[in-house]
Amino acid sequence: MKHSATRGFTLIELLVVIAIIGLLSSTVLASMSSARSKARDAKRKSDLRSAQTALELYYSDYGTYQVANAGYNNGGNGWFARDTGSYGLSVSQALYNGGYISTGRVEDPIQDPGYMIYLCDGGQRYSLSATLENPSAEDIAYIQTTCNGIGGNGTYTRYGKNYAVGF
Repeated sequence: MKHSATRGFTLIELLVVIAIIGLLSSTVLASMSSARSKARDAKRKSDLRSAQTALELYYSDYGTYQVANAGYNNGGNGWFARDTGSYGLSVSQALYNGGYISTGRVEDPIQDPGYMIYLCDGGQRYSLSATLENPSAEDIAYIQTTCNGIGGNGTYTRYGKNYAVGF
């Protein structure tokens, strides 16, 4: 006499497989999130290096880092890409108009407003800053030594910026 049995998976086996798939997918999603934040940080660093190059070119032409008629109250300071309110023309756009940078809106990938520029010593020193999602201890230590890094209106102490280029 033949005994016919149906073959298939038990409920427990299916639940175990579903749990394993869930763990694997959550691990993949977590690593993708980390990769995305690192990519945004790389873009921020690249943007600031491009802006730094543009400012150095501007300085070689005009002897100052204060971009004329741009920034907060036309002083060349403040949010780098802002052009509303007290910002008639952004520093970013002014550098673009002058042919110093390849894009008019150098902006943070997710923060708005994002990048800041501060001038010191009558436009002879500057600091361009951003907020990285994964800053190193060296990044944090360096921004505190830059132009307007600390103090009541400091980019690090007041605005939470933790990465800077400039001096």
